[in-house]
Amino acid sequence: MYFNNPYNFITNSYSHIDKHKIVTPKSIIKREKPLTEISRQEVYSQKHPVFGKLAFADKLAFGAAALAIENGKVKNPVECSIVLLTNIGSFMRDKEFMQTIVQNSASPAYFSATLASSPIAEISITFGIKGANKVIFSDMDLCLRTIKLMLSQHCEMLFVEINIPENPALIENSYAKAFLFESGKRQSFSRSL
Repeated sequence: MYFNNPYNFITNSYSHIDKHKIVTPKSIIKREKPLTEISRQEVYSQKHPVFGKLAFADKLAFGAAALAIENGKVKNPVECSIVLLTNIGSFMRDKEFMQTIVQNSASPAYFSATLASSPIAEISITFGIKGANKVIFSDMDLCLRTIKLMLSQHCEMLFVEINIPENPALIENSYAKAFLFESGKRQSFSRSL
């Protein structure tokens, strides 16, 4: 999936995480470890006791969001909205949870992450964001219309995209992006990652 900002939204901050690098407005950091071993220290400067327990997709989404927020500023967390674009939802964690059921040891730790909105919940709780949120599955046109509508309502928005290949052998080709948009404003040029 590719976000090319066709509506020219004003971007306060952005981030991009993949197996090779972490990109923010202030830096490009080369990564050495496998993406599945991404650490809290790489993406968030504060202590976050549950980061290590998060599902892989949730770590990517949270990491991208944390980097965008730390490099920008959410002006009004009460009205800031979050849109999550995902190609896989909570499918990986659903499979793990189903395996614990089959083994007669259903894990509550996995259950909370079986919702596709679990990355939004972690971002909202950590950063105090209380506005509307939306999860969109692989539909960039719907995503762009949603962003345009929410920004026209004069609320800030955090847009997070996570893309994880369905084939487990390709998991290192995953990536996450986040953009922190200003409300109701447009810029005169397009930027993309």
